Amino acid sequence: MADDFLNKLAQQANQQLGDNESPFKQKKEVTRPVQVRESTYKMVKDIAYHKDAKIVDVIDSMLKYAINSDEFSENNK
Repeated sequence: MADDFLNKLAQQANQQLGDNESPFKQKKEVTRPVQVRESTYKMVKDIAYHKDAKIVDVIDSMLKYAINSDEFSENNK
């Protein structure tokens, strides 16, 4: 009897809560595979390990830095 009450209460709570994903969680962005030389990959992997970060975040940061550098500015095209 108490089991029935608890099951109903749990079902009601699940319905009210809906999706249990945090509203503060940032949405994940889709990633794509890229080709890098093995030596570069090992360096990036080592950097990610020492910074306690994901490889994709390290590469993203590096690419943004490079894109914003003078090497890829509009004047050099």
